[in-house]
Amino acid sequence: ASVLHDCMNVFSCSPPNRPDLPIYFFSRFLFSPTYLSSVSTPLALNLYTAVHNPITLQGRIALCLGALSHIDLRNNLKEIPVPIINVQGTQDALVRPMHTDPFISKRDGETKSIHRCLQAHANNPKAR
Repeated sequence: ASVLHDCMNVFSCSPPNRPDLPIYFFSRFLFSPTYLSSVSTPLALNLYTAVHNPITLQGRIALCLGALSHIDLRNNLKEIPVPIINVQGTQDALVRPMHTDPFISKRDGETKSIHRCLQAHANNPKAR
């Protein structure tokens, strides 16, 4: 929650014509130390921001407020009839593998890597 509050503070202080400034502030959460040791922080940020993000600073604050006021649905995960996609990384500072454990346990251990999902899609003639 503290990261979301920090985000809202940074977003509210950033000028609307410089939406890249919050990215610089939170670069330590966006990129792993291993990645930053292989490329410079400015290059990593340039690559990351090469595609325009149309979400305004007010929109980003609204996303943070939404995340802070969420309802805990972990007990209802088994009732969700569609696949759930969780993105996490072993070197991710915000979403680590341990954060996906409730999703896996509540879904009877169902888990696939993105590589397995893509392979299953490629091998399914009906998916083409």
